Amino acid sequence: MSQLYGVLGVARRADSAQIKTAFRKMAKACHPDLHGGDRAAEERFKEINLAYETLGKPEARAHYDAVCAQERARRWRHHRSVAATMTASFFLTVSSGALVGMWLLSEGVL
Repeated sequence: MSQLYGVLGVARRADSAQIKTAFRKMAKACHPDLHGGDRAAEERFKEINLAYETLGKPEARAHYDAVCAQERARRWRHHRSVAATMTASFFLTVSSGALVGMWLLSEGVL
């Protein structure tokens, strides 16, 4: 999912006036008429328009924010799961090494 706030260069907590101002400034700078057939500028202009279409409407922005929040929560749960797995693996490795060391000591090898 693209970061629409980043496309417009505004913070997530920006109000509608800030979003509108940022859109107008960026749309003017990247308008295809100013860049004479530059495909990159045209694609950037489309991306800016899409971001404003979503963030400029309160309902669409609320939906976008909710989807982004769900995605952040999913990534956080995954991160916590990976961290728990790594911690468990570390303790298993250390404890098995300690057990092997104790066994070797009891056998008189060390």
